[in-house]
Amino acid sequence: MPLDTKTICRLLQNANRPELAKILGEVWETPLLDYADQLWEKPVAPPPFEIELREAFETEFCRIGYTEIEAKAYSTALDRTRVLQTATHLTVSEGPTFLALHHLSLLGLPVAETYFVGAFSGVPFANAAWSGCLNFSNRFDLETVIDPKAPGFAELKRAESDRYRDSTERRISFIPGSMRDSRVYQSKVPEKLTRLLPYIAEPIRKYVPVVKPGDEFTAWASQFSAAQLRKIMPGKSVLYFDLNEVIRTYLILVLKNSQHPLFRFLFEPTIRKTVLDEFSPETPLFTVEVHHKNKIRQETVVFKDDMLQSHNFQLEVSPEIIIKALESGTLCPGLFITFTTLCFINALICFGSFEQVEYLAEFRRKWLKLGFLEQEIVRAVNTSALTSGRCIEESGVAVNPLDLLLGFRWSFMENQTVGELMRPLLPRLGIEV
Repeated sequence: MPLDTKTICRLLQNANRPELAKILGEVWETPLLDYADQLWEKPVAPPPFEIELREAFETEFCRIGYTEIEAKAYSTALDRTRVLQTATHLTVSEGPTFLALHHLSLLGLPVAETYFVGAFSGVPFANAAWSGCLNFSNRFDLETVIDPKAPGFAELKRAESDRYRDSTERRISFIPGSMRDSRVYQSKVPEKLTRLLPYIAEPIRKYVPVVKPGDEFTAWASQFSAAQLRKIMPGKSVLYFDLNEVIRTYLILVLKNSQHPLFRFLFEPTIRKTVLDEFSPETPLFTVEVHHKNKIRQETVVFKDDMLQSHNFQLEVSPEIIIKALESGTLCPGLFITFTTLCFINALICFGSFEQVEYLAEFRRKWLKLGFLEQEIVRAVNTSALTSGRCIEESGVAVNPLDLLLGFRWSFMENQTVGELMRPLLPRLGIEV
């Protein structure tokens, strides 16, 4: 069916996506190049980053392999542009949706600037992005991607046969089954990953960073994802990092300051009640990984009876105890604290998916109503920086980053409109086209 601006707005409103309807109603027919330039515009000059956030970024950049001098330079660059891609999950290799949003974002990247990708690690490995897997399409058989002499190849072949019946997606898992429901955040590189890497096809393997069992998985995966995108988008400065690690370090620093708004929210009962009455008493603040009935699972942590609690976890609310739980990696910051920090305290423009633009708009309305944070920042920051879409060829088959590394010939269509890039995603939004 033809989809003009009026029709797409009506369909999205009916699908209960008012913010997305508003955004696409304005840009549905806009050329990608024009929209990409708009994304990188800053409406006003924001105040500098908090010192603690700047230190947290520098700590993370050093963790993933940069020198202190490089980390400071990148932190300065991020402070200057105030643009951060936050739509992705941290993964070994990305898929056609993440590829589309990177393509769109990089079209508008200012000359000599860096594209920062803050990938979210507070998810289990078995998330929709399959964080522990090499993801590719059925254009390539398994033997093209990994040598049949690889240990466990027969098991990989059986898994591929199961997927072949109902999907065009292919993947090779680098993690054992026991890690499937484990959290990506703070995870370690398993032996399975290092055993399989020597057998991966050379066009992929040459971009794999050096790694050994027990290394930090998110540092390695961030480096690997960045190397892949730099190859696909040559000439672009790209830096991936673990967004949850940044917010963890930031919280460890700011929760030592009793005047900081997040300290007051967490530890002053009256303020906490006021904020949660507006947002929701069930607002997830952190996640934890728990062992329950011989299984690992991730649970959301909320305030309940003046404690931080999940189904199988509880923690006393005091600065010392929460800081210790952050330092140990027990607590992983959730979306609410992460985006309150980035957008509404530090004025970062967070490029995001169709889900993100909805909840950030709601966060802004509630923070403005409360008047607890600096209102000028809350009012001015752009929460509508939609980056989404899906890379497909004319036949409708999706295009993965690894497909391109493996030699599939395909070119990004820069003369597309925003609507044309978004249209393949509409069925995921409940819109049949």
